[in-house]
Amino acid sequence: MQANLIAPCGFNCAVCTQYQKKKNPCAGCRLRSTRKSELCVMKNCRREGKTDPLSCAGCRELPCRRLRSFDERYRRISAGRLSVVENLRFLEREGMERFLAYERTRWTCPACGAVLCVGTQTCPACGRSFPDT
Repeated sequence: MQANLIAPCGFNCAVCTQYQKKKNPCAGCRLRSTRKSELCVMKNCRREGKTDPLSCAGCRELPCRRLRSFDERYRRISAGRLSVVENLRFLEREGMERFLAYERTRWTCPACGAVLCVGTQTCPACGRSFPDT
């Protein structure tokens, strides 16, 4: 896990299906590599309460309406394993290094060591079901 793969909204791009795909993978949300990345409302947020232009962590309006909606979507997709709001609060409390260590343990398959994917219920490398991990 790398700090440059933590999106401003708290999403860990390393566990994204678009980042992990073999053909034409996404380079991560922090890079302006795609049209979608350039237009990202959360990435381009200019709220007065935002203390860090590279992160929603520390914003006085955390969580805003858009972030709550995004959080609900990824809670459903990940069967409750991912909350960007919780990620941002963890970042505020503990800092990036501790967050990355936490993400490494949370999203690494204990059977084979591969990075798990938020959009699936099995390890992409060994096929182990990760609700069992």
